Amino acid sequence: MRVKYLSNKCLLNIAILILFAMLSIGYSQAQTSDDSLEKRVEKDIVWIKQWTKSNVPDFHLVKILSMINSVNIAKEEKDSILYFYPTPYWGGMNTIIAKPNFQSLSPSELFTYCMINYEWYNQNCSGRIVTKEDEAQLYGTFYRKYREFVWSDRQLNALKQHRDTIFHLLRNVISKDGFIGTNSLLMMESLNFREGIPIVLDQLDKKENNDLYTLLMLFMMKGDYAKFKKTKIYEDIYGPESHIRSAIDNSQENRDLIRNMAKSFFEQNDE
Repeated sequence: MRVKYLSNKCLLNIAILILFAMLSIGYSQAQTSDDSLEKRVEKDIVWIKQWTKSNVPDFHLVKILSMINSVNIAKEEKDSILYFYPTPYWGGMNTIIAKPNFQSLSPSELFTYCMINYEWYNQNCSGRIVTKEDEAQLYGTFYRKYREFVWSDRQLNALKQHRDTIFHLLRNVISKDGFIGTNSLLMMESLNFREGIPIVLDQLDKKENNDLYTLLMLFMMKGDYAKFKKTKIYEDIYGPESHIRSAIDNSQENRDLIRNMAKSFFEQNDE
């Protein structure tokens, strides 16, 4: 009889899922040990900053967390991995506040609410685990890397209605924190904030981040930038033969080319 063994990759997936579940349950248990709203909000702030590489706005933060925590969620759901998902790269609440409360949010309150809370959950059984191997590649999309928790349609529609204000708030938060967090990265992509290209270019000088190059390429692709579409980079990651895992080498040549084209793309559209 032939014995089949699980691959190392499969075992790694299982181990990571078990770890996430343990961390998630541990956090929820710690949260429910003290039912006072003030303590829960205080713990949420610590959790968000500890477990996520996100920009956390100060605008009305305590008010928004109190509003989120006031939602009556069944204990079995709150103890599940679907409610708190403390990955090193992405973490967020998965709570839906009542419609009247959502509609009452000011633009700055809406911004904070969306930056820390994602109303929709996409089950992801085939996601790509981020490993050291990814450092040698530049991908053309964030697909299935971060997006298990996503903004709902009502969140995205509301953000788009206040697009200029949201961009101003986002720019201030990034400037204050000194980095582009995962939530800011995805908001810039979702709202196509190509006017924020200079912000991204400034961050490239501080610390190399492959995802920032992905964001620049997405801006140019969505903007149908002719100069970019003529390059081999575009052909490899967005062309007819491309697929969701298409990537290019993370070489200095490619990084410089993306940086320079993005700068030209911004200057062309800023005229």
